[in-house]
Amino acid sequence: MKAIKNALVVMDKPKHDQVAFRRALRLQKQEPMHLHLVAFCYHPMYDQTEVFETHQRNEIKKEVLREREEWLRNQVLDAGAAFENVTIEVVWTKDLADWVTARAEKDIDLVVKTVHRSRTLTHTPADWTLLRACPAPVLLCTKKRWPKQAQILVALDMKREDAAHKRLNQKALDAASYFARLHGATIHCVYAVEVSSVLADLDIIQPKKIQKEAKARAEAAIKTLLAPYDIPMSRVHIPVGKVGQAVNNIAAKVKADMLVMGTTGRTGVKGLVLGNAAEKVLTRAGCDILALKP
Repeated sequence: MKAIKNALVVMDKPKHDQVAFRRALRLQKQEPMHLHLVAFCYHPMYDQTEVFETHQRNEIKKEVLREREEWLRNQVLDAGAAFENVTIEVVWTKDLADWVTARAEKDIDLVVKTVHRSRTLTHTPADWTLLRACPAPVLLCTKKRWPKQAQILVALDMKREDAAHKRLNQKALDAASYFARLHGATIHCVYAVEVSSVLADLDIIQPKKIQKEAKARAEAAIKTLLAPYDIPMSRVHIPVGKVGQAVNNIAAKVKADMLVMGTTGRTGVKGLVLGNAAEKVLTRAGCDILALKP
């Protein structure tokens, strides 16, 4: 992962804990970078065309934007941040994810945002949209504070051997190495082996034998993958089970402070539900998540 020069920070709403901003400031202390802070706002009264005249609606918008900009400027001042390394912007929109995705296509090396979870399958919160669509790496932050000796867990995908997934595994390891250098952290790797319970119930396969063979193949492939990195096989975990649960079990076991994983975007109806591994992990993860695109 190349050095972060420009980070876009999605500010939390006023009166909320500014988790993403706090994490971004810590990164800035460890690596010189420019932070672009963005606060989003929108007032439903602006849509009430049958109640308010156009000039009244514009005045409402103007006042909301003014108040939010003043609040945002005070956030920077209260944090003691230098304005030469920080810029601010207030955006009037209902859809922050689409705005961030479009903005991230222009000289943004990292998007920093507080994680917001939802257990509903058909809802599409901003986090999931960013995981699928944002072209820049996305760091979803939790309130958990990093210790001095942090632990970083890299989720690998070894069941696909195409160039895109190989490249994604390498990007995840490069990113983990970059953040490990910044934080003086230890890197672990995890790959979850999934075996179909349906096939096992039909006696089509022997689960234990298949699991053993799959783990052996994965271990050999991971050993080759890790050759350029200073990560011993003793810190490689190959659990058997559903990806979301297995990865998060290992994250809890190693007390991970950050989980690094690749994501692939999807569109259409399938994109509205929990589908890929990143989204399954997101619903359970109790640590920061760094999501990367191929």
